Parts: sequence; C-alpha cells; structure tokens
Amino acid sequence: MPAMSKKTADSNRVLSLANGYWASCALHAAVRLGIMPRLADSPADKEELCRELGLDDRGAAILLTALLNLKLIVLEQDSYSLPEELREFFIPGGEKDLSQVVLHMADLVSVWARLDQAVKTGSPLSRQKNAAHDKPGREHFYKAMAALAQRNAPGLAAGLGLRPGQMLLDLAGGPGIYALTFCREVPGLKARVYDLPQAGIFFKEQVAALDAPLPVEFEPGDFKKNDLGGPYDVVWLSHALHGASFEECRALVTKIAQALKPGGVLWVQDFAADPLGKGHPHNALFGLNMLVNTKGGKAYSASEILGFMEKAGFEQREYVGPAGGEKENPNLLFKGVKP
Repeated sequence: MPAMSKKTADSNRVLSLANGYWASCALHAAVRLGIMPRLADSPADKEELCRELGLDDRGAAILLTALLNLKLIVLEQDSYSLPEELREFFIPGGEKDLSQVVLHMADLVSVWARLDQAVKTGSPLSRQKNAAHDKPGREHFYKAMAALAQRNAPGLAAGLGLRPGQMLLDLAGGPGIYALTFCREVPGLKARVYDLPQAGIFFKEQVAALDAPLPVEFEPGDFKKNDLGGPYDVVWLSHALHGASFEECRALVTKIAQALKPGGVLWVQDFAADPLGKGHPHNALFGLNMLVNTKGGKAYSASEILGFMEKAGFEQREYVGPAGGEKENPNLLFKGVKP
C-alpha cells in the first residue's frame, strides 16, 4: 500500500477536526444514558442494556458500534464490557470517576455549537436547559471540579512549601479538594475554603466522606464583593482568574495581597494560554470556553498573570511551570511573595 501523501494527511487533519465532536458526543450520550456506569458494574448484552436503560434497539446498536470502534467498550460473545484500563473512570462515586466531568462537558455543547456568535458579539451564550434525565448542571460543574482536583492535588503540597502552623486560604475552592488534600498531607496546616454559598453543599459531601476530621472550614462569600478575612500565610487560587475580566483579576489579586501576611505567598494555578501558539492547545481552547460562558473571562497568558501580581505589589513573582512538574500538564503554576 502506497504511503499517504502530505496533501492527503493535511486534508485528513482538517476533516478530523471538523468531525471530532462526533466522538465526544458519543461518549456524552453513553454516560448520560447510563451505559458506561452499567458496564463498569458488569458485562451486558444489547438486549439487557435496552431493557434496563430504556433504550431503542436500533439506537443502542448504532451507539454501541461507535463506542466499540472508539475502543471505549469491548465485545466478547455478544456481551459488552469496559476495557479494564478504563473501568475505574466510570464507577459511580469511585475515587477516579470521571463521569461528572463528561456530563459537565456535555452541558457545554449547546453553547460551543454557537461559538461563531460569541466571537462576533464578544458576549456569553445562554445554555439550553438540561434534559429531564440529567442532573442539574450546577451539580455536574462542582462534581467535575472535584474529580479534576482529585487527579491533580495529591503530592502538590510539598512543592508548594506548605508547613505546619500555616493558615491557607483556598479561594474559590468549591468542594475544597485542594484544601482537604493539603491538610491531609501537611499535618498542622489549617485551611479555609472561600466560595459562593452554593458550593457549600459539595464541600460538606467531601467532609462527610473523610476517614478522620481535618482542620478545614468553609466560608460562603463572593470574592468580587466581600472581604477575604485573614491575614493568611498562603492563598491558593486555582482556576478562578479565567472566569473574571482583566479588571476583576487585577482587583482580586490586589485584594489577595491585602489579605496576606508580610512574606505571605500567593499560588495561582490556571490554564494559561500562549498567544504566540507555543503553549498547550488545551489552554488556548479553554479560552474559547470562557468566551462562550463568561462576560469577560479568558485563558490569561503567563505575562498577564504575573502582571496582576506586579500591579498588586508582589515583588517576587515567577512562573513555576506545570503542576507536579509534568510537562504535558495544562495546569500551570505561578508564585508571588508579598514584601
């Protein structure tokens, strides 16, 4: 068979991008319909899946064929199951369950489909209401944030230089995964999670699942309007800047500086995008996610994030690199030290 020409390879790349959402939507449907969690429990044939999940025979057959060819499921003697290496990602409530992340991404499809409108207007787009069989989008969001944090938080505390006796503010911390993980890994560290009141229920769920209590409290509030309290030794600001406008980011980082003790440290973790096209593609695409979903947010560049720190009076500022030192990790870390 002759080798593929460069022209054909280039056209295939364009076509793959054009129809790439097909695979995403197949996975979204498989999780929404309960196929993935059902197969994570035990193998089942098509008839069992249709009967238990209320699926149409033709529709199920076509979706299962797609999932099979995407290597998301396997087929043995008429029974479908999950590949062993993927099973843990779809066990409901499991430590590595990614189902809520998938559902959150599915919730965003309706606005992404109208990206061109957002580019023309610069304004966020309203989402379609979730179908009756979906959980509320807010629950998908907070549980997705928890699942992603659970992948990234373990082992991070040592690299941040956290110490016993310090008081840490996990600002916009949602379910509090980072604060809880840091306090578990650094005995004697205390933390406060500060976020909107609706995040409190998801924080309580995490606390209820603990084997032993940890010195972490939740304080409801709006960081755009309310005082942050303090003074703190460390402020951890993870994935909050991208949802705010440039002016709001400046104001927030200044407010953080005021809440820190002299010598206190601000750690920022975010999906920083490279405007010259040399960064992680995920982060640049995430900027589009902010365009369709927020009034002024974006994936800020490293220079912009460090600029927020400079404007707020942080004399020591640095881009540290990917979280955990993993080259392909899109979560990038920045450090600022208050004089």
